[in-house]
Amino acid sequence: MRTDLDDVDPVVMVLVVGLPVLGFILGLGLAGVVASILLLAVLGGSRSLAGWATRRFSLPPSRTQERALVERSLAAAVTMRRLVRSVPAGPVSKRCVEMERQARAALPTIRSLALQAFRVRVLAFGIPLVRLETERAQTLNLLGGNPEERLRIELESSLRSTDAQIGTGRRLLTLTDELFARTRALVISLDAVAAGLAELQAISASDPTAEPQLALASLSREIDALRGGLEEAQTFGRRAAAIHFLEV
Repeated sequence: MRTDLDDVDPVVMVLVVGLPVLGFILGLGLAGVVASILLLAVLGGSRSLAGWATRRFSLPPSRTQERALVERSLAAAVTMRRLVRSVPAGPVSKRCVEMERQARAALPTIRSLALQAFRVRVLAFGIPLVRLETERAQTLNLLGGNPEERLRIELESSLRSTDAQIGTGRRLLTLTDELFARTRALVISLDAVAAGLAELQAISASDPTAEPQLALASLSREIDALRGGLEEAQTFGRRAAAIHFLEV
């Protein structure tokens, strides 16, 4: 049976209607009704789960710059996990584990921002700014010829519509650049954390008794920078997602 969000499987409808009837025929009383209700509950739950999973794990398409950022962040996370596991047990390793955990918290936000950036970029490129600018110039040229009143009204209406489209296109392009820049900044921060963990791993491997305070302090600063960037990115992402034209 399908759990499509838009279509209802005929088999499900037959079962929902047939179970109560079958229950009464077999002398089971309300058992068939209960079974039918449970079936509907399971179906609704599976649909909700499918919708949540789609929103939670959707990725930009392959071979796009946004997908490349997501893959780069995942590669950094894999590297961090490998480095943390190779640090000898001790106070340093515990600090590394905690900082690696905090860094990995950025992955869902990076994925979400990258997906938003791709969607907005598609919308932005769908607005033909060059053609609209040409049409605007032509309309202004016609208005400059002092046309009769009825034609002037039509030209002015056309000019307002063209200006509105141009404004939307430019705002979309700006939003695309901002989303991509914020996503890239988070990915770079993840790379910096991975580099800091690599330094700690190298120091610990060469001298297990060492206390690399300088390297730990540097890594802590990277974590703080990542946390700050993550908070800003989440706020920006929510504000961008609230714009109606992000729903594509």
